[in-house]
Amino acid sequence: MSMSTPAPTRLASGRQVAGLMTGTMKAAAFWAAIAIPATYPVLLYMGLEGTTGLLFVALLIANALALALGHDYNR
Repeated sequence: MSMSTPAPTRLASGRQVAGLMTGTMKAAAFWAAIAIPATYPVLLYMGLEGTTGLLFVALLIANALALALGHDYNR
């Protein structure tokens, strides 16, 4: 007789791991959506020329993605 773990239990634990990873991803996205806008005043003060302008646009996009991923965190 084999004493291995049956497949449904492994599947359930895989779902638990996926759930934890999803929760961690949502939490990180939520807090990133809060933290990213703190950089906007500094970048605006520096001016939006050249690389600073590109960084500002990249942070806007990152903030939009973070908002989309983290919007239902802790619900």
